[in-house]
Amino acid sequence: MKNFIQSIIVVVLFIGNVFAQDLTITTTVCKSATSVRLTGPWWSWNPTGGPEAVDNKNGTWTFTLSPAPSATMEYLLVVDGVQENLIAEMQNGGTCAPVTDKATYANRQWLTTDGLAISNTYGKCSACVTDELNITVEVCKPNATSVRLTGPWWNWDPAGGPIAKDQGNGVWKFTLSPKPTANMEYLVIVDGVQENLIADMQNGGTCAPVTDYSNYANRRWDLGSGDVSISYDRCVPCSYPDLTVTVQVCDSAKQVNLTGANWSWNPAWGPQGVKNGDGTWTIKLSPVPNDTLEYLIVKDGVTENLIKDMQNGGGCAPVTDYSSYANRRWVSGQGNLSITYNKCGVCLTNSLPLLEDAKINVKPNPTSASLFVQSENMIQSLNVFGIRGEKVLSINSIGQKEYTLDLSNFDNGIYLIEVNTTAGSHISRIVKE
Repeated sequence: MKNFIQSIIVVVLFIGNVFAQDLTITTTVCKSATSVRLTGPWWSWNPTGGPEAVDNKNGTWTFTLSPAPSATMEYLLVVDGVQENLIAEMQNGGTCAPVTDKATYANRQWLTTDGLAISNTYGKCSACVTDELNITVEVCKPNATSVRLTGPWWNWDPAGGPIAKDQGNGVWKFTLSPKPTANMEYLVIVDGVQENLIADMQNGGTCAPVTDYSNYANRRWDLGSGDVSISYDRCVPCSYPDLTVTVQVCDSAKQVNLTGANWSWNPAWGPQGVKNGDGTWTIKLSPVPNDTLEYLIVKDGVTENLIKDMQNGGGCAPVTDYSSYANRRWVSGQGNLSITYNKCGVCLTNSLPLLEDAKINVKPNPTSASLFVQSENMIQSLNVFGIRGEKVLSINSIGQKEYTLDLSNFDNGIYLIEVNTTAGSHISRIVKE
């Protein structure tokens, strides 16, 4: 009888072991770690809610789920509180995270039909390798939320390339594993905006060697090269200052760019401006030139001519013989520029006709304090501009033919006074001493 009972116990234990087997997951972590956990819908995706693995002291960690799950288990790995992100792996052809839209999530999955002993690698669909390419991107603007790669490998799809991981302090990192086996042409996209390096290459940059200097400028990683550190949308680090040239255009324009000695005075070679939508264009020189820059503005292929302005007392094109050329000049340390295409003055702030000098009298000139403005017609408003075209004062609803303008608090220098009357407008150039 005793032997019979012992036999029954053995059979029950055997049957219990058959139907209550364990699932073991062995995870390789390619870097040192202090804690490895599971997370997933079973644990409400809480990074600290899932089971914790046992450290095998050889770079691997083992989970034992006892008994094995009785249903499909969706999960991800968490190392030292950081949940793995397998989206880029799946975009690059990986298969380890089949529950994915390849854009916002990529989750691992264990099926009840799978084996009871599985192995994986944290953050990867493949084994740990040292043969990987790391691309570190410095993003100069604050609060970026997404950094991606694009290029011919991803059909230049702005949403098709791998996603970088935020390293903090404006630094993002791509890890391409394994390393590409051929030259890789690429650009960086931040928050959906693809970088444009054409102007940088026109300015002598070298970061985008695949370029025609007018329509495209692409980065390239060459086979055999090492890791890459770059700055988004520029060939130099964020710490390098830029020179910004803001150009006011008094009529419509399709394209605005610089030309000058640096570009052999070719009207098509200088850096292009970006339309701001308010009649101005912004041209960025990155980094700021380290020497004097002689230049002119080109609008729709037409280079400005400032000879007449200089003959009439203008000061915007000091490199001139007053008859055959008149070029603008930026001097190192001068700072950003605000200018008007084809003028030493500014655009009128309205569409009123331009009055002759005899219709408006502005005196004294030079002045140390006040200006007396007199008009044949009722003065409606006054605008005062700095020599670079920036508005520094606006006075409206004057409603009289004479007006005294106080400039006593203004810095010494050259100013442009726009007088708007019921008959038209006039711009006078005055000197404050």
